[in-house]
Amino acid sequence: MKKGSTKLLLQYIIWTFLITYCSWGILILASQIGLLELRTPLGMLLLTIGGNGPPLAAYFILRHYRKISGFKPFIKEAFAVKQPLMAYIIVFIFTTAYFGIPALLGGITSDLPVYMAVLSIPIMIIGGGLEELGWRYILQPLLEKKIGFFRAVLVTAMIWAVWHLPLFFIKGTSQYNWNFGLFTLMVIGLSFALAVIYRLSKSIWLCILFHSLINAFSASWVMDERLFIKLVTTIGIITIALVLLFIKRGKEKHILDIMENTKKVMP
Repeated sequence: MKKGSTKLLLQYIIWTFLITYCSWGILILASQIGLLELRTPLGMLLLTIGGNGPPLAAYFILRHYRKISGFKPFIKEAFAVKQPLMAYIIVFIFTTAYFGIPALLGGITSDLPVYMAVLSIPIMIIGGGLEELGWRYILQPLLEKKIGFFRAVLVTAMIWAVWHLPLFFIKGTSQYNWNFGLFTLMVIGLSFALAVIYRLSKSIWLCILFHSLINAFSASWVMDERLFIKLVTTIGIITIALVLLFIKRGKEKHILDIMENTKKVMP
């Protein structure tokens, strides 16, 4: 990794954690001493600012390093919805696996009506999906250049999981009642899925969409907090990711072989 890229990467991580941990830290302290509750306008504002630490840091860092020319192209990249059908099918496959595997194991409980999840997708884009402008648009690609794809996925997953840690201390969040270890396990599986989606499509929008779908439908289809359920689901998602990568590499090798054979027969 070039020196400039390393500096960009470190600054992105630092600013992301500063924005998020300051916002969520204030919320934790204020709620602990009874000054503020999550379900108040100020509480939700602090939650939203903290949750958008990754895209906020991504924009200002990329702007500082002149990787983007302004806010409009940044948003245009984020919402480039015109993608090949097959790319959307891949998102569907991972989403189905995330909920389908635990459902087959009896590890899913129905809560809110499904239509509520569908209606909440736009909200979840702001409340989670836009994180991908940092994690998969900056962090994963830059780490890949230094340590390779698989290690980059794991490092990104660990950073992503630790970034969520304050939510486990904020009463009223979903994470407040979750086990951080099991959450981290699922984050590893999701990191593989998201990294493969981006690697195959080069579309950050599809990563945003997948992240938003997981957040939205998790309110309707609640996964059990059991190690077996989480472990099997994670293994299943990683297996699908590896199969898709294998297929992609096979196609690339086939194309290269054709090009090589064409060169040989050409006069």
